[in-house]
Amino acid sequence: MKLFKLFLPLALLTLPIWALAQMPILKTGTTTEQPVTLKKLDINVQLVGNIATTTMTMTFYNSSNRVLEGELTFPMPEGVTISRYALDINGKMREAVPVEKAKATEVFESIVRRRVDPGLLEKVEGNNFRTKIYPIPANGSRTIALAYEEELKLGANSTLRYHLPLAYPEKIAEFSLNATIFESVAKPEFVEQPDGSLDIKNMDNTYIASLKKTDFISKQGLSINLPKKANLPEVQMQKASSGYYFLVNVFPKSASRPHQWSNEIGLIWDCSLSGLQRDLKKEMELLDLIVKQRRNLVIRLGLLNNTFNEAGTFTITNGNWDALKDRLNKIVYDGGTDFSRINGKVLPAGEYLFFTDGLSTFGKNTVALQQPVHVVNSSLKADYSTQKYIALKSGGKFVNLNATNAKEAFEQLNEDQLQYLGIKNNTEVRQTYPSLPVSAGGHLAVAGILSEYSTKIILQFGYGNTVVSEQEVRLDPNTQPLSRVEVSRIWAQKKIAEMDIQYETNKDEISSLSKQFGIVTRNTSLLVLETLDDYLRYDITPPAELRKEFDLAIKQRGQSILERRTDLINAAIAMSKTLKEWWNTDFTPKSKQEQFKFPQPVVVVAEERVREAAANPPSPARNERQRAESAQSSERLQSANSLQEVVIVAGGNAQAKRSTTYAASSVTIPANAALQGKVAGLEVTKDKSQAFEQQPIITVKEFKSDKDYMKSLTGKPEEAYQKYLVLREQYLHTPTFYFDVANWFYQQADSVRALKILSNMAELELENADLYKVMAYKLKQTHNYAASLFIAEKVLQWRPMDAQSYRDYALALEDMGRYQEALNNLYKVLTQSYNTQSASRDRGIEEIIIAEINHLITKYGKRLDTKQIDKKLIQPLPVDIRVVLNWNKNDTDIDLWVTDPDGEKCYYSHPKTEIGGRMSNDFTSGYGPEQFMLKKAIKGKYKIEVNYFGDRQVSISGPTTVSAEIYIRYATGKEERKMMVLPLEARNRGGNLVGEFSF
Repeated sequence: MKLFKLFLPLALLTLPIWALAQMPILKTGTTTEQPVTLKKLDINVQLVGNIATTTMTMTFYNSSNRVLEGELTFPMPEGVTISRYALDINGKMREAVPVEKAKATEVFESIVRRRVDPGLLEKVEGNNFRTKIYPIPANGSRTIALAYEEELKLGANSTLRYHLPLAYPEKIAEFSLNATIFESVAKPEFVEQPDGSLDIKNMDNTYIASLKKTDFISKQGLSINLPKKANLPEVQMQKASSGYYFLVNVFPKSASRPHQWSNEIGLIWDCSLSGLQRDLKKEMELLDLIVKQRRNLVIRLGLLNNTFNEAGTFTITNGNWDALKDRLNKIVYDGGTDFSRINGKVLPAGEYLFFTDGLSTFGKNTVALQQPVHVVNSSLKADYSTQKYIALKSGGKFVNLNATNAKEAFEQLNEDQLQYLGIKNNTEVRQTYPSLPVSAGGHLAVAGILSEYSTKIILQFGYGNTVVSEQEVRLDPNTQPLSRVEVSRIWAQKKIAEMDIQYETNKDEISSLSKQFGIVTRNTSLLVLETLDDYLRYDITPPAELRKEFDLAIKQRGQSILERRTDLINAAIAMSKTLKEWWNTDFTPKSKQEQFKFPQPVVVVAEERVREAAANPPSPARNERQRAESAQSSERLQSANSLQEVVIVAGGNAQAKRSTTYAASSVTIPANAALQGKVAGLEVTKDKSQAFEQQPIITVKEFKSDKDYMKSLTGKPEEAYQKYLVLREQYLHTPTFYFDVANWFYQQADSVRALKILSNMAELELENADLYKVMAYKLKQTHNYAASLFIAEKVLQWRPMDAQSYRDYALALEDMGRYQEALNNLYKVLTQSYNTQSASRDRGIEEIIIAEINHLITKYGKRLDTKQIDKKLIQPLPVDIRVVLNWNKNDTDIDLWVTDPDGEKCYYSHPKTEIGGRMSNDFTSGYGPEQFMLKKAIKGKYKIEVNYFGDRQVSISGPTTVSAEIYIRYATGKEERKMMVLPLEARNRGGNLVGEFSF
């Protein structure tokens, strides 16, 4: 029996934050309502040398009567990462602690289900960050604090520039800003102020500026220029456990030599949906400067989204590139991004210009080109590590248009600039970063670790491997005051940034370093928990304020307090025994003579047959909910959801089971046929021997969205695609829009446009496993197995704590013919450890995994190494019918219903049927799956339905989507599979027809 589901009035709050271009703009998940406002904003800026530390404390007020979960997603500039996160707990700010990303997500979700106060800050794809806060109380507020260190870059006139955008369209009830510039040898220039009223004071070369306002509307940001003298190196030092961390700033004279351009340039233009977020005007300005300098050259254009296609060869004469410019201006930005599609044979060239945000959302982020690739970025939401790696590996350059203008970017490309090559042999310093050649560009910051003794280091500059100049810098902790900034963290950030270029090789060291210094990385998040018990339960070392109590509790109570970890192998062995007993049971009726006594045939439509079954249930064990569901199912089958057909069935005898169904499976005619109790030309015989045999047939219901925008998609595919582009402006960030439209194009047999439109879902939100699962279902249904595997692998990377992630990945591997890897990952579902809550949530998944492991072994046994598999789990389980239901959202309860030809429905409260049907465990939360199996099918028609029973989600991110896989003759060597992918909403209770099959 299911438990009552708790539905809370929760909504998702999406807050794209400043992105170094804007202040927080608040949006609610699915409406234009903005119940949460930025009530209080306190900003503190400290500048020491070339390091700026910015701390923002934000208080959000929820004016609605609903409890909300808050989510802020924001990009950060190149080289900047979050180093502090705090959340108010019981009126006091609680500092976050670093935790492995997957574990942090798992713990956060577990605690949210208990309706208490965790906070999570994580790095998602690229240099983008996301924080989740729960709850923001109804008519209440929550406060968070974020801090980050930023290395300032040298700009024009030998000045370092700090900029913080503060433009915000709404009034902020309480606003304060404090900026301190420590020990500046020259007076800083405040180029831009929020309202021009900053109070600036000079105290012994330390400059302090402050501002405090109420009901403030900020229309400008804060910009500060710090003049620097090129002949004065700057050194900052901090004591380490052994020696000192140091940070050196030098300002070498800019030097360069002309870059030797190829006469044939390949222009790779990322035209995926995210291209709409790039600064295309700035990119065109840069191209114009390149063309005008070269004047005569050949440019071959390649367009990249989920595909890569050559889009024309343009011969530039005397700097005239109007034809290419016109082509670029007409580009339609649509589809996901797949870097692995880039191919030198499709677009041959001497060197390449690649305009992209660096986010390969629909394929691996590898670029297989041998010639230099110069990567140009103008997007605030970018993957700088990938961009740098592509350029570095190919011998090209990386240009960040966010940090410079088009003219300066052109100079970087058009000139081979002086590079920092490293430190001349010195045994007193170690682990200095950057350790790879980088452009000096008039300014260089080097961090490292010094032994206990003072020394001088010699920085070397040059081109390639040739040193052309050197600069000496003295490191003496006895004469240089210790820094006001955390030099150790600056060093760690530099090291992590360099290792992140080859993340897979360095991910373990990155994780260790990020936890040591509290830095958010791809695999480490910052987590805030409410109580000491939570830190103890999940074995997470708390912040300093709770550390003493934590250590005492650990000493007194030992490890028994930790959240229990377990695997599923023992449950799987027990389930294997149960399945074996079920499979060996004979469900054949005792009286075979009664089986084929046919009563007088009558004609009824499918809906009438269901109503009759609902009125006269074959099983007396029907509770109140079961009767209600049967009635709801009958009503739904009268709608357009039913498969429109008329079937011949026998009537008049409630006891005639198999005879009735045999006739039903023998004849199917159109629903609009004129039938008056019989079908012309049809004779139904009572003699079993005269009934013809029919091969099993699967009929899958065709999903058609009833959304208003679908009414506009008419006509030929090209015409419909143009209508889609117009509609897209209104539904740009709506996932179901792309799913529905892609589905329509698939139904028109235009799989190319369908796939492009579907792949847009990968561009909508970074690291959203829910959306990626929907894509994976549709890709699998449409036999795009390679793309489905990529999606499944990404979800596994993001959510390795879920058993379903390994299962989905394993099944995608099987579709690609990688059977051994598939077997290994299926078995991993049973052998990896889970916390108590996850193990409880997924109890019963072992039944599905056992069937799939044995399916692989039965089908591909000779190619597989099964030594690792427990022998108690290996047993053939061939069945006539298998149906598996999956869904994409956590904390959701979806039910699978299968009604056999006798009218007996197999579902969660009636999991075993008279003819041997078996329903797996009822998943009342999590992702499922649920499975129906029948060893020996009786003849007749089987109906498959899904029921959206409810959810306990604390956020809104579009409808739940289910995939139903229907197999006949599973694991027999003659199997057939069909899939149905169907979006469901809470209003879809009562049974939704997925398909039917006949034996």
